[in-house]
Amino acid sequence: MLSACGRVDYTTWKCQDVDGQKLSMIIKQAQMILPNTTYIHCGALGEVTYFDNQCPALTQDAQVRFIPSEGKLNIADKAYQCTAL
Repeated sequence: MLSACGRVDYTTWKCQDVDGQKLSMIIKQAQMILPNTTYIHCGALGEVTYFDNQCPALTQDAQVRFIPSEGKLNIADKAYQCTAL
């Protein structure tokens, strides 16, 4: 019998806001995992990916906006600059 394990891809990010507050984040499958919260993927419009605890009717109304190519993360009204590890 031949069996294989499924591979789960994830990316770890280190983020920092303008005041120097640091935040670590993992993007794993359809989740954004932060130290105290896990958000679910709500969709993407252009290069912006949206996450929230519960996806709103309009994707762009999600609490979390992330642009992976630029490392820009916005959670509610707080902005972070992130770097993939």
